[in-house]
Amino acid sequence: MRNSKIRYTAVLLAALGLAGMPALAETNSNNSTANAASTAAAEATPPATVGISNAEVKAVLDQMKQLVQQQHDEIEQQRRELDVLKRQIGEQYSAPTTENASTGTSSSVAALSEAVNAVRTPASLSTANAAAAPPGPALLSAASPGQSQNVYTEAQQQEGALYLKIGGATFTPGGWVDFTSINRSTDVGSGFTTALGSIPFNNTVTGGLTESRLTAQNSRFSLRADETIGKIKAYGYVEADFNGYQPSNAFVSTNSDTLRLRVYYLNLTKNKWDVLGGQNWSLLTPNRVGLSPFLSEIYNTVHIDTAYNAGIVYARQAQLRAVYHFNEHAAFGLSVENSQQFTGSAATLPTLFSNTETDINSSTSVGGGTATPNRYPDVVAKLALDKKFGARTWHLEIAGLATPFAVTTPATTTKTGSRTNDSREGGGASVNGNFEVFHNFHLIADSFWSDGGGRYIGGLGPAFVVAQVGTVNSPFTVQTVHSGAGLGGFEWQATKSTLFSAVYGGSYFGRRYSIDPSTKTLVGYGYTGSANSNNRLIQEGTFSSVSTLWKNQSYGAVQVLTQTSYVVRTPWYVAVGSPKNAHVFMEWLDLRYVLP
Repeated sequence: MRNSKIRYTAVLLAALGLAGMPALAETNSNNSTANAASTAAAEATPPATVGISNAEVKAVLDQMKQLVQQQHDEIEQQRRELDVLKRQIGEQYSAPTTENASTGTSSSVAALSEAVNAVRTPASLSTANAAAAPPGPALLSAASPGQSQNVYTEAQQQEGALYLKIGGATFTPGGWVDFTSINRSTDVGSGFTTALGSIPFNNTVTGGLTESRLTAQNSRFSLRADETIGKIKAYGYVEADFNGYQPSNAFVSTNSDTLRLRVYYLNLTKNKWDVLGGQNWSLLTPNRVGLSPFLSEIYNTVHIDTAYNAGIVYARQAQLRAVYHFNEHAAFGLSVENSQQFTGSAATLPTLFSNTETDINSSTSVGGGTATPNRYPDVVAKLALDKKFGARTWHLEIAGLATPFAVTTPATTTKTGSRTNDSREGGGASVNGNFEVFHNFHLIADSFWSDGGGRYIGGLGPAFVVAQVGTVNSPFTVQTVHSGAGLGGFEWQATKSTLFSAVYGGSYFGRRYSIDPSTKTLVGYGYTGSANSNNRLIQEGTFSSVSTLWKNQSYGAVQVLTQTSYVVRTPWYVAVGSPKNAHVFMEWLDLRYVLP
């Protein structure tokens, strides 16, 4: 055994020595003849002493060369496979697959991801080690024309992105840090979000003053969690900013802006179905693509002002939504959403109706607070169609709204011994489009008409008013108010880092009034002699831009946003000698750091 060990050791040493001999010979080519003879004598030291022949040494060297060549060939083959996969992945992004379009994922992209991981996993790793090894490069699914990226693939984070894995769930933070400058030609007095419905007239004190603000309250943060449960893809999303309720002294010393909840929901996807529950943008809000709940895939402009623009239809509220994807081009959604019957402060109510607010049996609050009664939730239905014409994307959608209203007349008013209820059903419809007419240039056209849908037009006008037709003992009735909104414009991605947008929109509210039997005066909305807060039309034109100064997938992005807006508010009635309308010119400049 000892001789065997000596034999193998000698063979190894001899092989290493022979492998280094060419270099050694070149280095010592100028050595003396005596040294060369000495070296030759040493090399000729009898192999027989340890039992090693030149043939055995040569065999060992040949075997080592074969192993090295084999390893080189395997590495070269893996490199070629990676190059092929990279090209295929690029093709997937440029020509999205329609496979599994109902879930927003691509089985071919997922397969590529698995293949890349397999190539990058050394064959020498054991099964246990391979399972514990870090994942390969993450791949986002390629969305089909009518489908948003509602669900990530299993490798759902882009390489270098900020995320955290806990068990099988992936948590992805997001948001931005804002520094905003706001300048208005009149003192609107509403803080960050412009109160479009109460722009002051220039013959008032505030209308003759300008307004300038610096604030960080539009900063925002979010968190998304993704998990796969059997065949169900699940994700939760929460988003908040600091545009909540502000005390009157908010800007005096510490600028303590209040945190507020924007959206918070859970979405489940299986096969062709998406089910969402929680607080999110109403299904009535226009989309850019499909019926996605994501802010980036709904349309509420790219403006800095969180009043967005006159003519926008939207709400953020609690809802239970189900969406069925027929194919990659068509989807239908039905949403049951929180209702809130709303008159606003501009409408005038009958005298006796106002006096019954304290009657616990009346349930007649209509202003819009938590005391407001609601018979059942609002219902929104929407059909979305998406199509590609060459490389251009077109989106068209049709939506409908059903919303209830009700008031109660107490027995003390009717003198009949029992209370009387009156209820009405309001409704509305919208047609919206987002059309890429040429590369990176989108035309936008949104429209909405309703009988009682004023709450969805930014709450700028009433959904209904209350009337008491007849005598002071007549029951109160609901009278819905016609309202509509429209918006048109374009978005142009002029360069890779710069986007321009120009839009014009308007919100209209009809007049609805009656005679109050108690005072013999007109009550309701928009009547002759009504307050100048009874708006007939609010119009706004806006030009905005978004410029990305710097962007890194691992560290985020720095952007500069601008907005220039002109708003005109026209009431139904103004006093003789007063201006016909109120107007304001606004300029916004925003420096934003977006989290990776």
